[in-house]
Amino acid sequence: MKKHPKTILTDQDPWMTEAIAKEFPTTKHSFCIWHITSKFSGWFTAILRGQYQDWCADFYKLYHVDTPEEFEHQWPQVVAKYDLHNNKHITGLYEIKHYWVPAYLRSYFFGGMTTTGRSESINAYVKRFISSHTNLDQFVKQVDLAIENIQQRQLHNTMLQKYRGSTLRTMSPLEEQACGVLTPFCFEKFQEQFGRAALYSLVHNHGCEFVIKHHEDTKGKIRIVFWDGETSTCSCKHFEFWGILCRHILSVFLHKDCYRIPSLYLPSRWCREVSQSDEVTQSGEGSQRLDEEILVDNPIGDVHCPPISITKGRPKTKRLQAGGRETRKVARSCGWCKKVGHNITTCPEKENIEHATDSQRKKKKITSSDVSLNPVFSLKY
Repeated sequence: MKKHPKTILTDQDPWMTEAIAKEFPTTKHSFCIWHITSKFSGWFTAILRGQYQDWCADFYKLYHVDTPEEFEHQWPQVVAKYDLHNNKHITGLYEIKHYWVPAYLRSYFFGGMTTTGRSESINAYVKRFISSHTNLDQFVKQVDLAIENIQQRQLHNTMLQKYRGSTLRTMSPLEEQACGVLTPFCFEKFQEQFGRAALYSLVHNHGCEFVIKHHEDTKGKIRIVFWDGETSTCSCKHFEFWGILCRHILSVFLHKDCYRIPSLYLPSRWCREVSQSDEVTQSGEGSQRLDEEILVDNPIGDVHCPPISITKGRPKTKRLQAGGRETRKVARSCGWCKKVGHNITTCPEKENIEHATDSQRKKKKITSSDVSLNPVFSLKY
């Protein structure tokens, strides 16, 4: 099987796009579709008005086309329907079509993700354990705690699955094999595809090439599947994009009496035992490696604060007022003794009331001991 380059999914930040193209030239870069569609209301509501909802529906259909040829054929029709030929946003979307249209991305593995929602959820989960005030030493411990929490939840889910029994919907050996190998999330996705595999009929085949279509499809939309007994590909490229076999390939397996999924189509990233052992090993090695790096730099093991960075902008002591005059920080003096370094509350001479002014006398409540009177005869001032 051909090994595809790694992929990355981000928003439309131009500096990040430039950095990824420079530092990761072999990585396939894609834009989050949510960050694109979230701007539609500001772009097209005032222009389309009552047609805005229809535009969103047509864009959704256009977004889910299967091949680049279909996209290139339908895009001008949709643009002409709403008279958006000269719209700068439409022009910009078409120029970056290779970054957001799934028809151009199906040959690359994205795990089925078209948005950055998964990474945002990971950020939200990590923020439960750390904050902006967490130092490096605490960060390592909190990350270990977060990983331990994930592992405990996985063990809990595995235990529940054993007690609940089998979740098989059929008696097919293909589904039984997938249930014993794949993770719960991946197996659920596999079941969705396997349940719909029986809805497709085999039109005809030429050697190792099979043509299938949905049994209720009146438009004649077909899928071409290649299967030689060892390797298989489909024109929908669902496996390349998701890493999970599509309903079309599974339909060919059923028609050709294939009772065993080749290990090639059970990626290790989706296998239950491999993923759990890898997570435990990587988390243990990662934390150990980070601890060793810290101990190499600091034999005692203490983690010090990083050096203070110089902030941007003009220093506060050299800011200019209106008129070009330079402002200087004036040291405040005490209101009683006029000395610098303290205020009226902490002044050591505030007990000497004889030298205090009338306003200062009012600020300080005079007691009977201050005027040498017996407390019995003292008056309330």
